[in-house]
Amino acid sequence: MQQPLNVAIIGAGFSGVGAAIRLLEQGITNFRVFDKASGVGGTWYHTTYPGAACDVSSHLYCYSFEPNPNWSRVYSPQEEIRAYIEHCVDKYNVSPSLRLGTEVVSIEFDEVSSHWKLHFADASSVCAHQVIVATGGLHHPMYPNIPGMNQFRGDAMHTARWDDHVDLKDKKVAVIGSAASAIQIVPEVAKIARHLSVFQRTPNWILPRNDGDYSPKEKSRFARWGWFQRLYRHYIFARSELVNFQIVKTKDDNLVRRKGEALVKNYIRSTVDDTSLHERLIPNYPMGCKRVLLSDHFYQTLNLEHVALTTSAIDHIDSSGITTADNRHHTADVIIYATGYNLDTWLDKIPIIGPGGISLKKRWKDLPAAYRGTFVPGFPNLFMVTGPNTGVGSTSILYMIEAALELIMQCIEIAGNDQLMSVTEQAHTDYNKHIQRDLRETVWAASCNSWYKRPSGEIPTLYPYSARTFKWQHRKLNLKHFEIVPAIRSVAFTKSNADGKH
Repeated sequence: MQQPLNVAIIGAGFSGVGAAIRLLEQGITNFRVFDKASGVGGTWYHTTYPGAACDVSSHLYCYSFEPNPNWSRVYSPQEEIRAYIEHCVDKYNVSPSLRLGTEVVSIEFDEVSSHWKLHFADASSVCAHQVIVATGGLHHPMYPNIPGMNQFRGDAMHTARWDDHVDLKDKKVAVIGSAASAIQIVPEVAKIARHLSVFQRTPNWILPRNDGDYSPKEKSRFARWGWFQRLYRHYIFARSELVNFQIVKTKDDNLVRRKGEALVKNYIRSTVDDTSLHERLIPNYPMGCKRVLLSDHFYQTLNLEHVALTTSAIDHIDSSGITTADNRHHTADVIIYATGYNLDTWLDKIPIIGPGGISLKKRWKDLPAAYRGTFVPGFPNLFMVTGPNTGVGSTSILYMIEAALELIMQCIEIAGNDQLMSVTEQAHTDYNKHIQRDLRETVWAASCNSWYKRPSGEIPTLYPYSARTFKWQHRKLNLKHFEIVPAIRSVAFTKSNADGKH
């Protein structure tokens, strides 16, 4: 009989690779990292559309223990971020534990053995005493519900399913959407398309990115003086806490938000030549209610003669293009859906069944929730790295990932392979009651509709406090909030003298 794994990790992006590095640091080698993709990187493996880049500064968008002095730009492009993750896999010897091209189709708790059983698409399976769910939702496309989408005879694709074989040169291209992925892809498509139509449903607050190259001298300083690079990282973090967080922390009007909104309005008026577009580009909701975006090129692209912004609602799509509510037909050879991601899809893709046959999807039917964004009652030894209410609008998700892994590693050490550890219902309820109460006071709960918010007004995605508070809450496990019981069957914990310190 195959020996159960100490830990199974699902996902080989930043969360999964970070978890693997931490396990090796603790001397645990009997684990595997499973990912359906053929390479590591998660979101940064799947996201390949032209112009794809991070909207968090490069020196903050990396592990704190593995700074990169060689970032080429202030905001890293997709291929560089993926290369950084591959570098970490090699440096920390994660490769032997990777099982790529291996899709997990379900996870269920075996009450006879007290193990979690992972089932794969090829009908094989593996058992593990503990499971780290390190998956993300930023690669499952969200398509709009527009009549006639399937009638279009040209090429159509979502930014999350980019097809390099589609030739956009000298074509009439329509981009549906004007948010995060759209503002990155529109300037790139405009360089080669004969005509580009951008269909905007809701305007966004778009700040100047102020991107640029790091010079060889700057990269040399980062490489030579580690303290200087750490200081620069701390500066970026402090700026995000002191400025960005102030925009989102409250619904009430405040000086930082007023200055941010004024900056965007001035940016639009000084950049976009067609004055008739100005009011159509300025949002009518407070900054931060939807995701605040960054771009140095989107507004400038709207000035090009072959680029047109359409703000009339789309009525339907037919074989040759798009018809809007003002009865105008926009001919297109290619339609690009830049309409975001479905963050709930992974629940449908990977059913998780706990003791007693209770499914996580059923438990989360009304609202996804987890204690500290990581633990769910009734699902022992199952941990989430970026679970409900771990998203932030002010800093790097890498900061949150490292904080969450701190608690997860403490649980793994305490439970070992002979105990089951689960958060209590009371601790879970109390934590999430406070989270939802305080989220109602943030700008995310304001008047706009966003993917952050459910129709009920509850917000299952975001964290209402500062990143420093998140880290403080995750520094030490409160054992009073957990039930720890002996497992029915125990397997010796597999350790080695692996050199994984950081």
